[in-house]
Amino acid sequence: MARPTARPRFEAKEWNACGATQFYGREKKRSYIVEVSLSEAVRGDLLQRAVDKTLQRLPYYRSTFVRKRGLYYYADNDLPFTVAQSEEPRVIGGAITNYHMLDVTYWKDRISFAMFHGLCDGLGFNRFIEAVLYHYVCLKDGREYSDEGIYTERIPYDPAEREDIHAARRKVSRKELKAVMGKEKRFRLPELMDNRVDRMYSLPLRVKTGDFLGWCKANGASPAAGAAAIMTQAIARENDVGDSVIMTVLPTSMRRALHAEKTFKNCYAALFLRATAQEARDLPTGELAARLRANMKAQMNGEFAKAVCAGMNLLIQLGSKMPTYKLKKKLLSISDNNPQDTYFVDYVGGLRCNDYADQITHVRYLNAPPANGATFVLMSETAGYFHINFTQTMASDRYYLAFAAILEELGIPCEKLPCESYLNPEVELPEEQ
Repeated sequence: MARPTARPRFEAKEWNACGATQFYGREKKRSYIVEVSLSEAVRGDLLQRAVDKTLQRLPYYRSTFVRKRGLYYYADNDLPFTVAQSEEPRVIGGAITNYHMLDVTYWKDRISFAMFHGLCDGLGFNRFIEAVLYHYVCLKDGREYSDEGIYTERIPYDPAEREDIHAARRKVSRKELKAVMGKEKRFRLPELMDNRVDRMYSLPLRVKTGDFLGWCKANGASPAAGAAAIMTQAIARENDVGDSVIMTVLPTSMRRALHAEKTFKNCYAALFLRATAQEARDLPTGELAARLRANMKAQMNGEFAKAVCAGMNLLIQLGSKMPTYKLKKKLLSISDNNPQDTYFVDYVGGLRCNDYADQITHVRYLNAPPANGATFVLMSETAGYFHINFTQTMASDRYYLAFAAILEELGIPCEKLPCESYLNPEVELPEEQ
């Protein structure tokens, strides 16, 4: 029987503070995948060249990790980054992907991009995907398309692209943090009570950009607030919420607020949008969306998101001082320690595809299962559509169908796409070095 290949030794560089909470927990970590379907079959040779060109400008996506004294550090990885033809996603972080924390595979007309969330967040991942798609279509069509807003060699490298917002300790008022988090009773979806997480379910919808965005603008809302209002009302229709608050957890980029616009690394906090059962039942959907939008703006323009981010910073800094890996794991296992209520809306923006948008037919984001179970409304606006994918740890489709029914009532046509179950591969993380 052949022995497994020993992991090469990599040199530890900077501490990965911004991704620290992604490494720990009782459940093994799994990859995060973005599938991009094209209008024609993918050519593997050109995709490999596109990835190579992308990594010349964005070499930090080649990184791997080293663990020392229980902490994880970035490490340069010069081993080949190889594109593969594969119907199923591959395990990242191990020998099959040369210990890279990203992977690119293709099958028929689909390109699958996989990453470990400890490397970067969704917006950081989009940067890599956009560049690969740009170089691919240019090579395939033998012409130069517009690269406006895309990280190609025309944008000079800036060290700020590697900025880590949690590397240094920031001040935080624990009293203020407790105050902004609130103490209200939050409604938890009944399907998630004692939910054993062993599969994820993908339930996608597709809505034309003009239809959904036009409704949002007409009601003084944004896409994330609009989706939150619709989902809130769908939950209220399907459950007796009682006196609980329906809570939308809204991950949000902190790049602008913390003047870290160029970083590819994790740079997020969360907003919490509250709606009472009465508001969900009685308010018109557009009015509820406008209220949630106002709440979002107040939180972002005030100190709320910064306080949440500073609270995470405090946790990460305290965790780094713990003397053993076991204690670090106990403190930094955020997903284990905090069940999420009621659901997430994660709007990861859109993939820039400029004047070749007609070549992209569908985009689907597939996240890893959280430890305590959850429902995510993952949104991306790309190539003329809002791609809305419900990813959840429960088999029920009732919120998905209720969401679609409300869209139809609002005069927003939606297309229900095939649903399926999935489970992204586990990530291979390094042992202590």
